[in-house]
Amino acid sequence: MDYKPSEKDIDEIKSINGISAEVTKHDDYYRTMLPMLLEVVVGHTNNTFGGVYPDGSINLPGPVKIYLAKALERSLMTTGLKSRSMGSVSYSYDTSVPKELEGFLAPYKKVRFRASR
Repeated sequence: MDYKPSEKDIDEIKSINGISAEVTKHDDYYRTMLPMLLEVVVGHTNNTFGGVYPDGSINLPGPVKIYLAKALERSLMTTGLKSRSMGSVSYSYDTSVPKELEGFLAPYKKVRFRASR
């Protein structure tokens, strides 16, 4: 996919996560990660959501935007703390997207047909 998130897309994702539009600290990260996460969504749902428009934008339903926002939030924050050691300080984080978030994608999942042998 050749999706290029616009400033509006990034502001929407930040708003879903409760981040002010004025905070631009992670905007480059969002620009890089959104197309990759969208590829994961398209692969999981087998749905292109109408495809990418010539200007690089895509019309995504609200629940898909929530999924993308929460996946980005999870990768940026310490929400997935798996383990912590105190002696010489060691933290371990689980950055995978929780199964609960896949519920946002369920209504958009299309059936895949595969030939059997």
